[in-house]
Amino acid sequence: MSEYRVTSRYAKSLITLAQEQEVLEEVYADIRSFDDICQANRDFVLMLKNPVIRKEKKDQVIKKLFSGRVSKVTYSFFEIMLKKNREKFLPETALEFKNQYNVLNKIGMAKVTTVLPLDQTLRDEFKRLVKEFTACKEVELEEITDEALVGGFVLTMGDRQMDESLKGKLKELELKFS
Repeated sequence: MSEYRVTSRYAKSLITLAQEQEVLEEVYADIRSFDDICQANRDFVLMLKNPVIRKEKKDQVIKKLFSGRVSKVTYSFFEIMLKKNREKFLPETALEFKNQYNVLNKIGMAKVTTVLPLDQTLRDEFKRLVKEFTACKEVELEEITDEALVGGFVLTMGDRQMDESLKGKLKELELKFS
């Protein structure tokens, strides 16, 4: 079975269970913190994916990190994944859970790249623009600064990209003249 199918099914099961138990927001917060740990600690992810490290050792690490710190539903989910030897899929399942949660709650994801950090007015304007294009209720905006753009911005929403940077405009002109 492909990795995507495994992660998608486990994420969907966790969302369904969390909804039934009426703890979806709590589980979402737990999964976000788990994902933050995965993003910040590459060794943790490598340990989960390493087939040489014994299951008992992985179980101990998960227990020390998350027992008593996450909801019962989330911790039970971690235990099931370990029992089924699916711990290597935990980081990707967390990402898929967040994606499915965003779709369920109509939260749009966008990435904006600018030369300078955004102030609140510009941030709100980009969120409004993304809401207009995607028909989402809320928008999570990832902000990136890149001095190579010279000026303007690049806004990415899923598979759409709006390049209003000077660098992009110069490339367009270069292509026209070549």
